Amino acid sequence: MSKPHTLLLSMFFVCLSLVAFAQQPQTPAQQQADQWVDNFDGKALDEAKWERFSFEGGSGGKLKVEEGELRMRGMSGSRSGVRSKPTWAADRFIFEATLARVQAARPEPGQPGAPIGNAILCVLFDGSGRNRIEWILTSEGTFEAWSVIDGKGERLDDHNLATKEKKPTLAIVRRGDDFLFVLNGQIGLTRTIKNLPRSFTVMLYGYGSSENDWDTVRVVTLKQ
Repeated sequence: MSKPHTLLLSMFFVCLSLVAFAQQPQTPAQQQADQWVDNFDGKALDEAKWERFSFEGGSGGKLKVEEGELRMRGMSGSRSGVRSKPTWAADRFIFEATLARVQAARPEPGQPGAPIGNAILCVLFDGSGRNRIEWILTSEGTFEAWSVIDGKGERLDDHNLATKEKKPTLAIVRRGDDFLFVLNGQIGLTRTIKNLPRSFTVMLYGYGSSENDWDTVRVVTLKQ
């Protein structure tokens, strides 16, 4: 699928989402949305939009932008990738990204085979990674949804979500205390998580040395 086609579908989903997830009638001004987009169509990471960021382990590894993709592979045992420079304040938003590929991590010394790789869509509610929401696609095509509150992780899904899509579009949607985990515009699960801050940044990464490559990213927030 071409990138313009993907963006048109993405915009369609955004428009549907903003209407469907509204909890009560709103004025035209309230229904307006702000959008932040990166298509990774430059020759390097846009430093006005992103910064390299790690909240666990080392911060080295591969990071490059080429052929319209952000391509990353971190270090063993690390949670490192890129974090948005902007910080948003909203309790209704859509964070979506189209994944180009996810591949297994590099083999660990003394271990047979390569560990399962993963690509992670992460909403950060602080600067330490101790409060976050994650939507994960593994190199085996399975999904995991996690909340981490004050450093304590809880898996939210029922271990039964998977896809065969080669370049899926993943999204985390928030409407107040409800979080929706979305694949290609379809809701995979919804969970209620109370008392999370309105202020957030977004992050793309893969655990350890997972290959995780991204095609496009979009953040949409409703004007209040």
